[in-house]
Order: sequence, then C-alpha cells, then structure tokens
Amino acid sequence: MRRFQGLTPLIVVDGPAASGKSTLARRLAEILDIPFISTGAMYRAVTLTAMRRKVRMTDHRALVGIARHLRLKFTGGKWPAPMKIMCEGRDILREIESPEISRNTSTYIANVPEVRSAIVEATRNHLTSRGLVAEGRDCGSVIFPAAPWKFFMSSSFQSRAHRRWIDLRKAGHQVSLKSLLDDMERRDREDRTRPKGALLAMPDAWMVDNSNLEQVETLGLMLRRIDPDAVV
Repeated sequence: MRRFQGLTPLIVVDGPAASGKSTLARRLAEILDIPFISTGAMYRAVTLTAMRRKVRMTDHRALVGIARHLRLKFTGGKWPAPMKIMCEGRDILREIESPEISRNTSTYIANVPEVRSAIVEATRNHLTSRGLVAEGRDCGSVIFPAAPWKFFMSSSFQSRAHRRWIDLRKAGHQVSLKSLLDDMERRDREDRTRPKGALLAMPDAWMVDNSNLEQVETLGLMLRRIDPDAVV
C-alpha cells in the first residue's frame, strides 16, 4: 500500500452543515489510525460553556476568554460506538448537537474574529507527527492550507435536511420539519455570507457529492484518493 507516500498524514474535511463531513472524517481517522478533531465541535463547546456560565452571546471579551482556555478531548470506541467529546470532565456530545447551540454558534460565536483565532491556534496545536484528520470550517483555507489531502463534501439540500433530521432524532432532540428546514436555510445563508470564515471550497480540494451515495461508498472514494491501493 502506498498510503501516505512519506507525507505527514494531514487530512482536512469541510462542507456545508449536515453534509456528512463529521462522520466521514471520524471514520477516516479510525481506519487510518490517526487523531481526529472537529472545529465545529470546538465552536459549539464555546457556546455551551458560555451558556452554562450565563455569559451573554454579545460579551466578546468573555467569549474569547472561554475559547482560549477551552480543552477538549475527542475519544470513543470503534464505529459505530458513539464518539465522546470530553470538556471539563464530562461528555458534551449530545448537548452541543442541540438546535439552540447550533443557532447561537452560527449567529454569534462564529462571528467573533478573536474566537476564530483561538480555535485556529488550538486546532494547529493538535497536529503531531502522528498526523491529524481535521474537520470543519477554515481547516483547508486558514488552519492547514498546505494539507496534502483536502476534501469538500457537498450534498443536495434535501439530502442534508434528511440527514440532520435523523441525527437530531438519534440525539433525542424533537424538532418540527419546518423549524429544521428554516434553521438549515438560515445556517446556509450565514455560512455563505460570513465576513470571516465563510464557507469556501479551496481550488485544490477534492469535491465529493454524496447526495446519492451510501456512507461506505463515499468513504471508499475518499480512502482511494489518499491511497489508490486502499481496500475498503
């Protein structure tokens, strides 16, 4: 197998909300036996911590302080066992998947430049000689622009909405279909028009449309992009 061909195994995965990028990135990391990190989870953890401490979403100084001292650990058993995101001694995965956390993160937290700078620095600090699969906004454009493998996931709005609906129900969050669609339209609009860190597919990223692909098919395409000799 050619695998990494002497390069540091640094893989970045980006794409719109509910495009399947988090699950695919985590599975890539597990198969390739390298660490995984999600910038989206880091932003959401800042939001959750601020809400727990009753910090106003407009208090930028306090939000930046939270972001700079944020310590997350991504752990979990082999797929399909759920991943754990440990923060201050507890697993916050289910909490940060809530619609309220998502709205506050997209509308407030992700728009604070100093918070973004803190997340960028923290993400870079996770890269070691073992490599890294980094998933989320800015990973291929700002954080690791020279990453040898970049993927940009895309999917139809209908496919993404269905995927988000299933994920929310699995996490125990009950939302109406209209509320879900409205929230995703708002998120897409904010992601595209954000002054800093807008959703952007880099020219050297490999575009993967998984609208009509099963997860294992998409994963196979990505693995063979990294290693043409890979057997899925």
